[in-house]
Amino acid sequence: MIQGMVGKVQAGDLQPVRLMGVINLSRESFYKGSVAGPDEALTLAQAMQEEGADLIDLGAVSTAPGSPAVGEALERERLFPVLKEVLDNLEIEVSVDTQRAGIADDAIKLGAGCINDVSGLQDPGMARTVANYDGSLIIMASRQRPGDLLNLDQIIPRLGERLRYAVEEGVSLSKISVDPGVGKWIPEKTPAHDLAILDGFQRLRSLDRPIVAALSRKSFIGATLGLPDPFQRLGGSLAATAIAVYLGAHLVRTHDVSASLDAVRMAQAIRGRPAKAKDDAIDAEVLGYLGRGEDLAQTFRRTQVDESGMGILCKKSSFRILAVRGLSSMEALIIKQEMLARGGDAAIPRLALRCDPRPEDVLIFGTVSQIAGLVKNLKGQPFRLSQVASAMQDALDRLDSPERYR
Repeated sequence: MIQGMVGKVQAGDLQPVRLMGVINLSRESFYKGSVAGPDEALTLAQAMQEEGADLIDLGAVSTAPGSPAVGEALERERLFPVLKEVLDNLEIEVSVDTQRAGIADDAIKLGAGCINDVSGLQDPGMARTVANYDGSLIIMASRQRPGDLLNLDQIIPRLGERLRYAVEEGVSLSKISVDPGVGKWIPEKTPAHDLAILDGFQRLRSLDRPIVAALSRKSFIGATLGLPDPFQRLGGSLAATAIAVYLGAHLVRTHDVSASLDAVRMAQAIRGRPAKAKDDAIDAEVLGYLGRGEDLAQTFRRTQVDESGMGILCKKSSFRILAVRGLSSMEALIIKQEMLARGGDAAIPRLALRCDPRPEDVLIFGTVSQIAGLVKNLKGQPFRLSQVASAMQDALDRLDSPERYR
């Protein structure tokens, strides 16, 4: 279950998808419709708040390819008068888009609740600065330059490493969100790269942090639809955003708050809540699944599989991954052995082997047949294993339950 905070705003699986309205204070930004001068920014922020934005993201340096370098003095000149105006006049959480720890320090001191760092913490002082104020942090996947990672096989490990680094520097894990960095940040990144990242968005859940979808009016949408002018990309932005939300995004960064709201709410309704169940101190959640019995049965019939063996084959060819939390070391070890005996497996903390008294989290993975056998056997086991079996079965049953969509 993913849960976190962006400033004072809760974000995660059980919260509405949050909308972050984008206001660019840099005239170099690729989409001129989001650019606001000092006299316009407060009015635009107020309009976004009234349209349903949960946060405002202020940025004073464009990161669009080919944009001129902006020094710290100019970034300050553009950012801080507007930041103060918004914080003084509106009741809305503000994020600041900056790559500089010095800017972040003064922005949080002034009242910003979050720092949105597209560089992936390239400034060695950034994480410690955010930690000093117990602030929130959005980390975008980057290595040497913002957005320079091309696929999720590069993005996910890098974000994992940056998460661990930020926590080591003192940032609360509950206050970190992640952004895969969709967009043409470097020449080598093509629209195909961005489409593949979006198609695999659900993989970002492996990081267990709120996921940011920053897709609004970006060039991959224009290239896909043949729309070079960002002003023409609203429809494509809404479609891409809806898909990102369906695949797990918790926070949408958008230039178009009002237009995005219905698309976001509909997509979240369709994705439903996690398949999760709780029995006293034990909870179980289905993290992943592949194969459904009735669907596979149709495929087996087309390939003329013997009907008598079809039920067994359906269970053997459907896979599930479950997380079970709150177990004792002994319970974790029993589950591990039970799954190994059935040809599946379970990942348990190494401290469980030393009978550590703290509650353990266990990942169970195997076929539907193997997990059904585990559930059946646990019902007659000592300790709290009958409760574990009950929670696991309830979580599995909720995969197809309408209750997930209410």
